[in-house]
Amino acid sequence: MKTEWMMAGQGLKGFAWVLTTLAMVLTGTGCGEGDVADASGRDPRTACVDGQCGLTAAFASDAGTAFDAGTATDAGTTSDAGTGIDAGWGHDAGDCLPAPHDPKLGTLQLQPGFVAAESAPLPEGTGPLGVTPGPTYSLYTLVSENYSGPHALYSLGMWPQLSLGVAPLLNLPTADSFNHKNDFVETDGQRIIAGVNYPGILAVYDIDTPAASTFIPLTNLTAAGVIPGAFLLTTRPLGNDPWEYPWEGEAGERETLVALRTDTAPLTQTTVATFPSENRRSFSISVSTHGVVLVSYYDPSFNLVTRVVAPAAITQAMTSGIPFSLADAPVLDAGAPVARLARHGEGVSVLRIGPPGPNSPYAFDYSDVSRFAISVTNAGATVTAGARHPIVVFPDRCTQVFDMTAIGSDLLLGVRDKNGSRLIRIQQAP
Repeated sequence: MKTEWMMAGQGLKGFAWVLTTLAMVLTGTGCGEGDVADASGRDPRTACVDGQCGLTAAFASDAGTAFDAGTATDAGTTSDAGTGIDAGWGHDAGDCLPAPHDPKLGTLQLQPGFVAAESAPLPEGTGPLGVTPGPTYSLYTLVSENYSGPHALYSLGMWPQLSLGVAPLLNLPTADSFNHKNDFVETDGQRIIAGVNYPGILAVYDIDTPAASTFIPLTNLTAAGVIPGAFLLTTRPLGNDPWEYPWEGEAGERETLVALRTDTAPLTQTTVATFPSENRRSFSISVSTHGVVLVSYYDPSFNLVTRVVAPAAITQAMTSGIPFSLADAPVLDAGAPVARLARHGEGVSVLRIGPPGPNSPYAFDYSDVSRFAISVTNAGATVTAGARHPIVVFPDRCTQVFDMTAIGSDLLLGVRDKNGSRLIRIQQAP
């Protein structure tokens, strides 16, 4: 079902901005050995400087990399929180050491309308996060020894008293090839799913009955989200090597959005949507508390396109068994390039990109984290975004945001600076 999407002051206008896949994945973390290999061996446009990986200024004029023409989106499920603090938490660590740092926000500047509530240090080794629906929140993570594994699902305890469990809840098989680090963890409060991108291993952990946990061979997984009665997953056919497809492979509707239904026994799969012919590889799924689904993917020019799907389209596909095309869904316009995206109540928050600071070796810097409220009307068939409301702004590179994860109707910001890695709960002011 075709839906309408209107940004304030922009009508139905929507567009995809351009940024390089690896530039966005690497910029969010410190440079580890895997990052350096990616930067030097897979995409010559990226490099590591002072421990931070990103798109180098030398390639800023490449087609598709200007920051006024591009975006990238992240549901927050591919964080590399376990890399620890290296020399890369600031573009110039010498300038950051004497700078005043708030115990929670570091050098980030909180904007009116939002509150920085409790925060918690992030245990070493933490990877992508999954949070139960509440009203109390248990956190889970996927811990990986390296890109190929082994991977293991762990409990982090109950927010905000976090600690890595002494033993894994479930061990995932080791991948037989390089994994993109597109891992994810999602939970509906009864089950936890943990996915490894290539060749595609989905672990389904039963919280109440661990013996009922299982593995499902959904190939080439990239992203996941939760809707009532199902997990949404993106998957594509076996045999598409991750470096040949989408990088050098064929375009076309080969990847699908699949619902792993938890309202049936055993779990069954329903194809919900097909991807447009421009799709090269999906990137993320994010679901608002009122059912708006945002699916992002890369087009042939490595532009990241985010489609905004109204709840009625998902419901109809789940009921009829007839998938719709994401090409019929409108495109998200956040007003600036975006590095990460996460549900934030009945809306979405994005980590936006701005021009580089003075003497920066990078082609861009983070500018702010902002929230857009999204209203749903017309029996769930129409979604409308409101005005942008900044949450925090970046005065410098001393404190970086490396993850964004929903917790109930609030937002968890993963930040890293000279004081370590931690999660901050961001709430809307009363």
